[in-house]
Amino acid sequence: MSLTRFARIACGALLGFSMAFSVHAQIVSSKGMATIVYEGKLKPADRQAAMQKANLSALEAYVAQTWLAKVRVFAARRDDFVSKLDRLVLGSTILSESENKQAKTYSVVVRSEINAALLQVELDSGSATVATPNSSRSPVAMLFLARMQGSVQSFQAREYRRTDMQAMARMSGASTERTHEGESIGDSHIGTSGSISRSQSGKENYSAIVETGGSTTQKADKISWNVTTSSEINTAMTGVFSGSGYEVVEAEYLESMSGGKLSIDRIRGDFSRGNDLSPDVLRSTVDGIRQAGVPYLAVGTLDVGIRDQDPVSGLVRVTVTVTGKVLDVTGRFPRTISSVGPIQYAGVGNTETVARTNALTQASEKAARVMVDELNARAVR
Repeated sequence: MSLTRFARIACGALLGFSMAFSVHAQIVSSKGMATIVYEGKLKPADRQAAMQKANLSALEAYVAQTWLAKVRVFAARRDDFVSKLDRLVLGSTILSESENKQAKTYSVVVRSEINAALLQVELDSGSATVATPNSSRSPVAMLFLARMQGSVQSFQAREYRRTDMQAMARMSGASTERTHEGESIGDSHIGTSGSISRSQSGKENYSAIVETGGSTTQKADKISWNVTTSSEINTAMTGVFSGSGYEVVEAEYLESMSGGKLSIDRIRGDFSRGNDLSPDVLRSTVDGIRQAGVPYLAVGTLDVGIRDQDPVSGLVRVTVTVTGKVLDVTGRFPRTISSVGPIQYAGVGNTETVARTNALTQASEKAARVMVDELNARAVR
């Protein structure tokens, strides 16, 4: 076999494995159960009806484990998903079944394999955005930043101590004095004599009450962040929004159109010192987005944690905490129409760089998915 042919076969095998892994990652397992009442004897059609009902139960159980926005979309179009159940559920395995001949009931518990990718496509297909022509869709400005801890200032606990004292004393005593004087007169002299006798006793009682107290004040750590943009974030988030029918524009492209009101550097500065934009920067940003003619702004941060070791695989693990929201700036005051977080996602890899990239990608995709589902539930076009 020639080297070229071997290389083609190897590449084909790798591509097939990659596609199989990707498809497998979009298939999820969910458990469902159902009970039906039958007439006469239990027939194959009755078993089939119970299986269909159990598969629908598994599908609903999977949707219920996601987020509220997706549940609302599913509930609004439930009949549509019931009609497509055979496509959404790829297969099922019976875990247990039982028949009560006296009550004429049949119960079954199944583990169903759900095509999560197709389910998401069906959820998005009924959104107001997909039903709107491309020329009429409103753009969304995207501004998500990655943050890593630059420095952490910790403060020692401040202690305050207080002592209160009460003292009580009780005294008693007695004193006695006796005096005696005498005088004698003789032929040639006069004499005097005297004596004094004293006695004294006393008693003293003393008691004290001491009360101590105080307080300890602990000041929170002061954290400064290194804020950067990340291609992984932009690619993952814009991919989810665009795939769901939204017109996405990165905020950097709008700076020149905002009349100087939108400043990426000022936004980075605020996020380097805290978890939100200051009122002045927020107002200026909203005004700049309006002036650029964009009605929606998606903004947030992805905080990269310190590396550790995954206890299962032993690989390097990095955790990312994502927080974000979508603002509608068309009104007099901006209003939040979608929000996510703080939610943590972990990525693993052979090196810290690989683990961080995996964590950022996963967090970006999940956060964007949550926000898109909420926008779909609100019928945002």
